[in-house]
Amino acid sequence: MILKGKVALVTGVVNDRSIATAIARQFKEQGATVILSYQEPLKDRVEKIAKELDITDLYAVDATNEEQVKEMFESIDKKYNGIDTVVHAIAFAKKEELTGGITDSSADGFLLAQHISAFTLITLAKYATPLMEKRGGGSIEALTYIGSTRPVPNYNAMGVAKASLESIVRFLAFELGPKNIRVNSISPGPIQTLASRGITGFKDMYNGAVSSQFLKRNITADDVAGTATYLASDFSTMVSGMIIFVDGGFHCGTSYTNEQ
Repeated sequence: MILKGKVALVTGVVNDRSIATAIARQFKEQGATVILSYQEPLKDRVEKIAKELDITDLYAVDATNEEQVKEMFESIDKKYNGIDTVVHAIAFAKKEELTGGITDSSADGFLLAQHISAFTLITLAKYATPLMEKRGGGSIEALTYIGSTRPVPNYNAMGVAKASLESIVRFLAFELGPKNIRVNSISPGPIQTLASRGITGFKDMYNGAVSSQFLKRNITADDVAGTATYLASDFSTMVSGMIIFVDGGFHCGTSYTNEQ
């Protein structure tokens, strides 16, 4: 129960196979009080997940709407007098941005991916910070991907958005460090999720990844959740500004090709 007594917000729950759901589950198992935020169209799906996990605090929030984010944190503060952990698991790009090359990107689609997938971390951190200060510090976590630094086929605008996200993590870690708030990102290998299946060629990427990893198996959402739990716990009190890879060693320099 390494998270006993902690209050954690997990954003971006989409379905029972999403990484955010696995993180929420492990947080609960380790004693945390878990709060979920989600998009309104997913209400029925998220309510079902919350019931299964015995989570009662749910917020339908558009993370690109600053006023909604502000109101959510005000509500959390009134009920819990602060917060310990925020998990940013929010990402989106139009389907047409995830095919072809980067030169096929549209300005609107490119900026939308940046706003939803990267800038929302700044918004969450802005309103979480005063609540974390009340508790003497906290942990902010964001989910990223190696496509931020390597050109991955069809990842395009999302890869650039993830690069922005990782830069934001470092700037936040620098700014919030004096307040004892740690900010880190987790970079998983390919995982079968609703979001990943939207990437053209993902099946080939997923099937080929194992041969390029030191640990010869595919990564699961639970693997990622274990790292998220560590970052939320007091075992990681001096870890900040990091990209922590949960990819079986893939990031060490091996490369994926369609022929593998």
